[in-house]
Amino acid sequence: MDDIFSDAERAMAALCEPLGDYAPRRRRRIADYKDSAGRDLHQDLVTWHDRQAADEALVRSIREALAGNGCRLTALAECMEDGTGRALYLAPGYLEEFAAEMGLTMPENIAAALAAAGVHPVNWEELTYGAKSQRKGRAAEKQ
Repeated sequence: MDDIFSDAERAMAALCEPLGDYAPRRRRRIADYKDSAGRDLHQDLVTWHDRQAADEALVRSIREALAGNGCRLTALAECMEDGTGRALYLAPGYLEEFAAEMGLTMPENIAAALAAAGVHPVNWEELTYGAKSQRKGRAAEKQ
């Protein structure tokens, strides 16, 4: 992967190296979000966190941070060490909006298309079954 990140990232890596396996994990992400005026914005993010942290908790914290600034997360992808990307979060309607902007048509069965492509974001249930199903799942987990 090309080294496109900052001196601050390299400095943080140097500080964490002595911690070995106990060092926080560095993750490179690209966030797509909308500001309060509805403009599309993008930002490269480098975060350091506990190696045991779940993707869902990470997505939640980024969503909350953006919401605190009056923005709404629309997509979050991770740049893997091997140069590939992985979708961590896709807001409902994001794929349809993106396809429309690019002049592409969406497949009839989005869930099947995502599964065939190997895309499985943390909000998979919300994307495939709708927000109501996700709320029911959370209520069942709390019981």
